[in-house]
Amino acid sequence: MREIGERNNAERGREAPPPAQEGPGPIPLLSTTAPASLQLLLSQTLQALAADFQGEGARVLITGICRTPSGEVRTWYELFSEKAVEKLLRPELMRTLEALASPERLKLMWALSRGKTGSAELMEAAGLTQGQFYHHLRALEASGLVRKRGRDEYEITLQGTSAFFTFLATAAYILHGFPPLTEREGGEA
Repeated sequence: MREIGERNNAERGREAPPPAQEGPGPIPLLSTTAPASLQLLLSQTLQALAADFQGEGARVLITGICRTPSGEVRTWYELFSEKAVEKLLRPELMRTLEALASPERLKLMWALSRGKTGSAELMEAAGLTQGQFYHHLRALEASGLVRKRGRDEYEITLQGTSAFFTFLATAAYILHGFPPLTEREGGEA
């Protein structure tokens, strides 16, 4: 974790703060890389995870909150450990990951999360033809991320909301650690 904190500080153009003298290892350092309003909460959360942690392995806590265009507040969390990996390797997960691994479907999910519900406005927002739209919509419905609300009206499900934003947050985290495209491939972006 210390390396992550140091990397985040370096990427933000700051020097890493001196290591804290209290707490279990790198937790205080990592929490200082978070926005000030989240530092205490992050430190407490990491310390709680560490206190309950036994042996080697990984634990990941994902939390989220979203206010829909209609004003509904949706919240979710997931506590994951590497012990659950084999249980996750199921067709339902693969279907969901396949659904989210498409730029067109991500555009549809984004439009739905912003309150667009009608077929025509969703097609326009995602830049899809009618055939493309229904092809991608069927995949999103089959994975449980989207459901039909009425004639030519669709909505993102709670599972869809949490999966979509968690997927994007995870993608952002993964990409944050990669060098820019020009450095990776030796060319221009």
